[in-house]
Amino acid sequence: YVGHSSDILALAWSKNGFLLSASMDRTVRLWHPHRPECLCTFRHRDIVTSVAFNPRDDRTFISGSLDCKLRLWDIPARSVRHWTKLPDGQMVTSVAFTSPRGDHIVAGTYRGMCVFYAADGLAVQGRMHARSSRGRNAKGSKITGFAYLPTGAMTPQLARRLGLDGEQSEPGYQLLVSSNDSRLRMFNLQSRQL
Repeated sequence: YVGHSSDILALAWSKNGFLLSASMDRTVRLWHPHRPECLCTFRHRDIVTSVAFNPRDDRTFISGSLDCKLRLWDIPARSVRHWTKLPDGQMVTSVAFTSPRGDHIVAGTYRGMCVFYAADGLAVQGRMHARSSRGRNAKGSKITGFAYLPTGAMTPQLARRLGLDGEQSEPGYQLLVSSNDSRLRMFNLQSRQL
């Protein structure tokens, strides 16, 4: 598959087998494994660092860019449905949907901030810093990735190993956050606490 003119930084598969690639060439490209050519190109103003398909409706996806913007794209319309600039001009380094319904989004920044949004309209729902309480990592380190886990899918043994008490292991979701300080952090998405 050829199409990008610079490094590819992120990939995302849809539930129906389509692929998105995000690149330093300031584009996101849509692919299908049975077609060698790019199906569609979505242009940005700066390097695109992260991309994720909506888990429920793979006609939409989100992208994060070094232009400090989070964009929700409509694939059939080939256009941006909603966009927002991150607080304090922070560069977006990672994005993800945080529920299987595709109604919540998180964007991670270069300075360790996680900003939560409603997918419909991209209204801010909250923020939290993924950082240490002291030392050289107290300022926050670049967020490099997200993964969410339905807590109902956890065995009691796994919940105990992750340090989740009974209240946190009720049905809901945990968000695993990776960062450049060599740490993984598990957040409860309902309380937005470690």
